[in-house]
Amino acid sequence: MGRPWTFTKRIGAGFIASLLVALVLAGTSVVALLTVRTSNKARILDLSMDLLEVERLRRAFSDKVSSGRGYAVSGDPLFAQDMAVSRQRFIATYERLKPRLDGEPVAALLESAAHAELEHEESVRTLLTAEDLRISRQKVEDIFEARVGETRQRAFEALRVLAERSEERLSLGIQEAVEADRRVHLLILLAASLGLTVAAVLAWVLTRRLRPLQHEAEVSAHRFQSLVEGVQDYAIYLLDTQGRVASWNPGAQRMKGYAEREILGSPASVFYPPEEVRMGQPELDLARARRDGRLRMEGWRVRKDGTRFLAEVIITALRDAHGELQGFAHVSRDITERRKTENTQRLLAEAGRLFHQFLDPDLTVAELARLMVPEVADVCVLFLLTPSGELKPRAVKHVVPEKEQWIWESVRRYLPPPNAPEGLWHVVKSGRSELVSHVSPEALAHNAQDAEHLALLEKVGVHSYLAVPLRVGTQTRGVFVLATSTPERRLTPTDQLFVEELAGRAALALDNARLFREAQDAVELIGVAAHDLGNPLNTLQLLLRRLHRMELPPGSEKVREGLGTGLKQTQRLGQLLLNLLDLSRLSSGKLVLDVAPVDLADLAHEVVERFAEQAEEAGCKLVFDAELGLVGRWDRLRLDRVVTNLLSNALKFGRGSPVEVRVERGTGPRARLRVRDLGQGIAPESQRLIFNRFERGPSAGKHAGFGLGLYIVQQLVEAHGGVIRVESSPGEGALFTVELPLSQPGVEVGPEPEPPGPPPAPS
Repeated sequence: MGRPWTFTKRIGAGFIASLLVALVLAGTSVVALLTVRTSNKARILDLSMDLLEVERLRRAFSDKVSSGRGYAVSGDPLFAQDMAVSRQRFIATYERLKPRLDGEPVAALLESAAHAELEHEESVRTLLTAEDLRISRQKVEDIFEARVGETRQRAFEALRVLAERSEERLSLGIQEAVEADRRVHLLILLAASLGLTVAAVLAWVLTRRLRPLQHEAEVSAHRFQSLVEGVQDYAIYLLDTQGRVASWNPGAQRMKGYAEREILGSPASVFYPPEEVRMGQPELDLARARRDGRLRMEGWRVRKDGTRFLAEVIITALRDAHGELQGFAHVSRDITERRKTENTQRLLAEAGRLFHQFLDPDLTVAELARLMVPEVADVCVLFLLTPSGELKPRAVKHVVPEKEQWIWESVRRYLPPPNAPEGLWHVVKSGRSELVSHVSPEALAHNAQDAEHLALLEKVGVHSYLAVPLRVGTQTRGVFVLATSTPERRLTPTDQLFVEELAGRAALALDNARLFREAQDAVELIGVAAHDLGNPLNTLQLLLRRLHRMELPPGSEKVREGLGTGLKQTQRLGQLLLNLLDLSRLSSGKLVLDVAPVDLADLAHEVVERFAEQAEEAGCKLVFDAELGLVGRWDRLRLDRVVTNLLSNALKFGRGSPVEVRVERGTGPRARLRVRDLGQGIAPESQRLIFNRFERGPSAGKHAGFGLGLYIVQQLVEAHGGVIRVESSPGEGALFTVELPLSQPGVEVGPEPEPPGPPPAPS
C-alpha cells in the first residue's frame, strides 16, 4: 500500500488540480473568444458579399443604360448586343442575391430595383422600335431622353437606396462584432469565477462541443480572407483612434497603390489632396464621423503616384459597450468613371440644347468652349477654317479667366505652321484626332516657335493635349483643342471618344448655322430685289395702259393685242413680285399686318370685278354671292392677295366651267370665304402638299408657277388667326374654304412699306 495522502498533499493536489482546471478553462475561453471572432468575421463576410453583389447589380444596370444610350444615338447593333449582355448580368446577379436577402428588410428594396429595371427595359424596347417607323436619329434621341429618363432614374434611385442599406448593414455588422467581443470577455470573466468542480465539467463540455465550431470557424475565416482578397473595387481598412492605418486589404492596395507594409501606421491624410490637408479636412472628417457615428461623402483622393480619383467614402466610428472610441472603419470606392459617364450624358444633352438654341456661329462656338471648361479640360481653343483656307482662332476659354489673354496672344501671334508633320494642320489634313496624355517639358519646348512662345505656353500650363477635327462629311471645318493645366489631371482615350462625338455634332451645328445665315441673306436679297423692281414695273404698267387706251391707226389690231398681252404679263409679274416680297418677310419673320376694319363681302366683290375680263377669256361664268355686314379687323391688302390667288387658281384650273365665290358667316364669330371651281380637281395625296413652299400640283401642266401662291395664302390667313382647307376629288373640281375671326385680338401695328407694283391683277 502506498502512503496515505497528507492534508498538505491533499491541498497541493487540489491546488494543482485547480490550477490545471483554471488553465484548461482559460485555454477553452481563449478558444471560445477566437471562435466568436471568427463567426463575426463570417457574418461580415456574408454582408460584404451582399454589398459586392449589389454593386455588381448597379454596374450591370449602368452598363445597360450606357449601351442603350449608345444604340439610341448611333444605331450600332453592337450596342444592342452589349445592352442584352448587361441585362443578362443584371438578371443573373439578381437571382444570386435574392435568396441571400430572403427574409431581410432589404429584400423589398431588391424587388423594387428589379421592378424598376423591368420598367426601364420595357420603355427601352418600346422606343428602340422607332427605327422601324423611320423616325430621325435626333428625334429618337430626344424621345429617348424624355421617356426612358424617368424609368432609368427610378431604377438608379432604387439601386442607390439598396446599396446604402447594404452598406449600413455592413457597418452595423462591424459594430456588432466589436460589441460581441466585449460580451465574450465578460462571459470569460464570469466563467472563470465558477467552482473548480464545475470548471472541470465545463472544460470537458466546452472542449468537446467547440471543436466542430472551431473547425467551421476556421473554414469561415478562410472564406472571409478569400473574399477580402478578392474584393478589388472597394478599399476596406481600419484606422485607430488617432487616424492611422491599422489594417489594409488588397482592394485598397489596388486602388491607392500602397502595399500593406508601406501604409500601416501612416495617417489617413496621405490619401487627401494637399490643399485639403492644409485646410485640415482629414481631421474634420474624422471629427464628423466621431460625432455622428457614420459619415458618407464624395471627394477627390490621391494615389501613391500623385494622380487623383473621385471616391465615394464611408467612415464609421467603432465604439465599445461603454461608448469609448476604438477606431474607424473606412470603406471607399473609385467612382471616377461612373461620374465621367454621368457628366458625358449630361454634357451631350446640354450640347444638344445648345446646338438647337443658337443659329449664330459665333454664339455657338462661344457656348461650346464654355461647355468644355472645366468639365472636360482646363483650356479650350476653337480654330475654324476661313474661306481663304487659313486656320484662325474663334473662341478661347480657360478655367482661370486671367489666363485667357495669354492664350489669345499665343494663338494670334503664333499660328500653327501648315507644313508641320504633327499638330493642328496635321489634324485638319488627316481628319484624325491627336491625343498626348502627357506633354513633357521637352515636347513643349520642341513645339514652341521661339523663346517668347515657350514662355507663354509655360505661363498657361500645358500638361495634356487633345486636338479633334470638326468634320462635316469629308470636309474639315476646324479643330477643337483641349488641354489641362495641372499634372494631376490628364486627358484620356475616353475623353477623346466623347469629344469626337461632341465635335461631330458641333461641326454639323456650325454648318447648319452657316447655311441658315446664307439662306437668310438670300431671302433678304430676294425681298430687296422684289421691292426695287416694283417701281420700274409700276412705271411700265402705266405706260402700257396709256398706250393700250390710245387711238391707233386702222390695221393696228395686232399692236393693240400685243399691248394687252404685255399688260397682262406685267400684271402677272407684279403678282409674282408681291409673292416674293411676302415670301421674304415670312421667312425672316418681319411680316407686319396693317389691320383696320374691312368688309369681307366688299373686298371679295372688288376682286371678282377685277377678274371679270379674265373669266370671260377663260370661258368661266363667275358666280358671286355674299352676306353683308361681315366686318373684321384685317389687313385689306393681304386679304386682297388671298382672294386674288384663290380666284386666279380657280380660273386657271377650272377653265370652261363656272367658278363660284361666296362670303358667309361661319360657326362662331367667324367669317367664311369659299372659292369653288369645277375643273380637274386635286388628288388626295397632293392635297397635303399644295400648301408647302415651292410645291406644285402634279396636274399643273402649262399652268405651273413657282409654287408660292397657296403657301403665301395659308401664311397670310394664319397670320390673321384664320384657317384654310381644301376639299376636292379628281375630275370634280376643288373647294377652298377660308375662315377668319371677326374680332382679332392683339396689338394693332402701323402700316408697312409700300409694296412693289400696282394692286394685284389676274395672273
